[in-house]
Amino acid sequence: MSALFPRHRMILRTAAVCAAVTAAALGPVSGAFAAGSGKGGGPTLDDILRCTVSEKVYSVVPIEGAYVEIINRPMPKNGPMGPEAVLKDKDGNLLFGGVAYNRPVNEKAGLKLTNLESGRAQLWQRRPAGGVAFEHTHDFPALPKGCPVRWEAQDEGTYVRSVNLADGSSIAKVYRMGPGQYRAEGFFDDGQSFGSIDATPAEPYVAGNLNGMITALSSKGEVASWFAKARPTGPHNETLADGKTVVQVTELGDQHYRAVLSDKDGRTLGTMEVEGEKKSSAAIKVGSLWAVLETDGGVTSYVGR
Repeated sequence: MSALFPRHRMILRTAAVCAAVTAAALGPVSGAFAAGSGKGGGPTLDDILRCTVSEKVYSVVPIEGAYVEIINRPMPKNGPMGPEAVLKDKDGNLLFGGVAYNRPVNEKAGLKLTNLESGRAQLWQRRPAGGVAFEHTHDFPALPKGCPVRWEAQDEGTYVRSVNLADGSSIAKVYRMGPGQYRAEGFFDDGQSFGSIDATPAEPYVAGNLNGMITALSSKGEVASWFAKARPTGPHNETLADGKTVVQVTELGDQHYRAVLSDKDGRTLGTMEVEGEKKSSAAIKVGSLWAVLETDGGVTSYVGR
């Protein structure tokens, strides 16, 4: 989701392991939508990343350097696929596919998952030549403390519409959850959900960052999606995408930034603030201009249609 690179969705779904891939250019990297405080009742970006653990284990396949990557995370409701194992060659390329919660046996890859309901699945392997029975070879790494075996079900709300996202293949389904409350749930092109964001009267603008693809939502149900460009970080001033709004970013502490938007005459148009894990992103909309602040002090912006 994948929302940025459709041919590499497996990599993005393990963003907790490889989240530094584009951080230097695009700021904090995410593997899914982020809803910050998780008011909507389902998994947020922070939930998903915190509750995803990965490990490389040996493969019984007689191919030099081959290994199995096992990925543990809660079972799906509105989040990713849950426990997963993929067979890879020494360069990290997929071999014969893998197994997951919704497809626990892959005869061609010689992989099988069991014990899925325990929160710590078991990996079974079988040799491709002469193998008759699967053998239990590894237990999945334990889920981090406080992570559920299953994501809780969310109130589905009333479906409003689907919006194409910036990559051209992923979509966001928009739901009305109540007065001034909307949810946007993102989906890869294969129908797998990659999380959701919720806008409410208390937080009327929210955004998620999927490895550089930004998706923003308002409490009116408006959606915008764009690719973040390389941008300044830390304390700084810059002109935003509309060419006339200026943002002044000040540092208040470690990963704690405030961004003040003003017009050409210096009049304040709005303020955003982030503070580490408490609030990993903040969004605002002024007219047709959307802006998002992240915990490195970087601001990305976009002019909607």
